[in-house]
Amino acid sequence: MTNKYYNAYKAVFDRVKADLEAVSSIKAVVLGEQFRLTDLPLAIINPEPTEISQATFGSMLDNKIGISIVLMIRETEPSNWFTDIISVMGDAMDKILGDRTLNNTVRDIMPTVFGPGEIRTQNKLFYGGVLKFQALMFFTP
Repeated sequence: MTNKYYNAYKAVFDRVKADLEAVSSIKAVVLGEQFRLTDLPLAIINPEPTEISQATFGSMLDNKIGISIVLMIRETEPSNWFTDIISVMGDAMDKILGDRTLNNTVRDIMPTVFGPGEIRTQNKLFYGGVLKFQALMFFTP
């Protein structure tokens, strides 16, 4: 078995991870593996639901792949949200949008949410935000 869909789907997330690893303001990037909250700023890439429909031509399927990136930037309250939090989020956004085909793994990617705020996990409060994207990938079974 070739796992054709898995390989195409995973390539999208692998490319997002590679892009975020190139952002100097982010120290660590996690995609599907266990992690510790030690190296901040940390980007956690999560798959969101994917909408699949018949494309208008041939046997291709339209895949609208949901991607969320949780940015845990600091543990202490920022003195300035724009310089301490939103600037790092902007760096990540700029990197993803710098190649809207994600090195030809998708037809296009677009942001759907830019949400700075507080993040609670493991009984701790962090400051950062969430970026959400929707990537369009055509897939032929």
